[in-house]
Amino acid sequence: MTRSVRARAAFAALAVSALVGALGTTAVQPAAAATAQTAAGSSAAGPLDARPAAIVSLGDSAISGEGAGTDTGDAYMAGTDGPKNFCHRHSESVIFDTGVSGVTPIDLACSGAQTGDLTSDPNLAKVTGGGSGDYGEAKQDVQLAQTAANYDVKMVVVTIGANDDFDFTGIVVSCLTAYFPIPQSQGCRDTIGSAAVSARAKAVLPKIEAALTDIRQTMRTAGYADSDYQLVLNSYFTPITPDIRSNLYADKVAQGCPGFPEDAAWAHNWVVPTLDDTERAAAEAVPGVRFLDQRRVSYGHEVCAEMTSSPYEYINGDVIDVSELTRNGCDQSIGVLGLCTDEVRQSYHPRVAGYKAEGACLGDFYDDPNQQEAYCTLDQQDGTTIMPLTPGVASFGDVPEDGAWYQLTNKASGQVLDFSGGGSYGDSTNGRPAITYGVNGGLNQSFVFEIKSGGSYELDFSGNRNMCLDANGASTAAGTKLQQWGCNGGANQHWVFEPAGNGYYKIADSAATNMVITLGTSALTDSSGNPVTTLQADTGSAAQQWQLTKLGIVYLHG
Repeated sequence: MTRSVRARAAFAALAVSALVGALGTTAVQPAAAATAQTAAGSSAAGPLDARPAAIVSLGDSAISGEGAGTDTGDAYMAGTDGPKNFCHRHSESVIFDTGVSGVTPIDLACSGAQTGDLTSDPNLAKVTGGGSGDYGEAKQDVQLAQTAANYDVKMVVVTIGANDDFDFTGIVVSCLTAYFPIPQSQGCRDTIGSAAVSARAKAVLPKIEAALTDIRQTMRTAGYADSDYQLVLNSYFTPITPDIRSNLYADKVAQGCPGFPEDAAWAHNWVVPTLDDTERAAAEAVPGVRFLDQRRVSYGHEVCAEMTSSPYEYINGDVIDVSELTRNGCDQSIGVLGLCTDEVRQSYHPRVAGYKAEGACLGDFYDDPNQQEAYCTLDQQDGTTIMPLTPGVASFGDVPEDGAWYQLTNKASGQVLDFSGGGSYGDSTNGRPAITYGVNGGLNQSFVFEIKSGGSYELDFSGNRNMCLDANGASTAAGTKLQQWGCNGGANQHWVFEPAGNGYYKIADSAATNMVITLGTSALTDSSGNPVTTLQADTGSAAQQWQLTKLGIVYLHG
């Protein structure tokens, strides 16, 4: 196949493109049934050790290979690129990029799939619902059973849930239409809100659990013991970032990320973590299911990320593929400038490089079956590596790192460090008090760490790295308020991180390391009554201990 035209364009179709492209949700089901590529026959082929080994992927477009079409001239697997079936399976998807030798990779995932599309058990289907239909194909667990009868399945990897109640697509649509074509007075972080995202996550959790349980039952029915193969829940990537190359309207439209940076921060720092935390909870609820967190695999390589450039982004931005009309005709009009749903499906999906990064981590995870949970992350050589997670422990065990940005959570309150009343991209207000507040994903709740002399760090406001966390008046006296102030290189803007045990840190003023950042009290508040964070003598109390959560990468330090 060849691509006749591909363009990033600036009009309302791009906002609607997310509706059908962000995670492949389909608005209309095709009338004709299709059979998925399974590489399987109809009958069992004898004992497991006599069959060829295979690894299998199930789920939605995040794992089927949807976004790989951007870099490959839409070279999707035969029968999955229209005109009736748009599962968009691709030989550059995650399951083909693990590097695991001696196995046949088999992609059964389908763009637009919901938990119900993986689930045939009638009781479990009462939990998941019927699904989107997978373009008339058999349920993915039925296809898995056929594959399991003809192969020695060594791993089943699943990515599912974003197209159910969570409605990641709808969130992306709201974020885009809030900005494009005409910026509105409120962004999606306001019109949807963090509480609604939490409620969606709670609703989808039992559905993911039910789908995983159905897969277990399917494999047992096919004659597999749970120990015969690995069942891995592979979570979702992060497509966008507030750390953009330019905040000019024309630049963002041209580069494929039209939106408010405050909304991008909310999606990056709150929405994706909430979804992936839910995936992790589902994996932990089904015995024996392993969990690989992929939220960080794209850090620094998101669409429009400052650290990279378009050819090296791991994620597609807004994509319009008009060559679909030549191959397949119009499947369904989206009502904007004659565009059709199949032209825009690849938007906000991993590109080939993104799938390779995910696949490399999945391969490493497969090779270490004793590691129950792990996360994939960019390393300082711009490659990927996996790091262990402890089941039942939310923290990733993050440590201070030059060029990364973080959320800082106080041990005593559970709230995060926040610049009061801030959060606007480019804000340069001197004197904005530092407080603690409930986490909401705002720009004013994340800080870029820049290494300074003596191993101290400057903590820059992530929405304007010319503004720093500052001890007022360069004072080191007890009760000195902390605030936002223009970065000036002073010792009162350099902070020393001292391990306090169990993954927490004390954060000391570099000018007087016996004075540490301390949770505020009612003795000093901002205009809304929130206690202002201050310097106090180090007592080792919980109010002086902070946990780091890495939220992104601005630059690599080698």
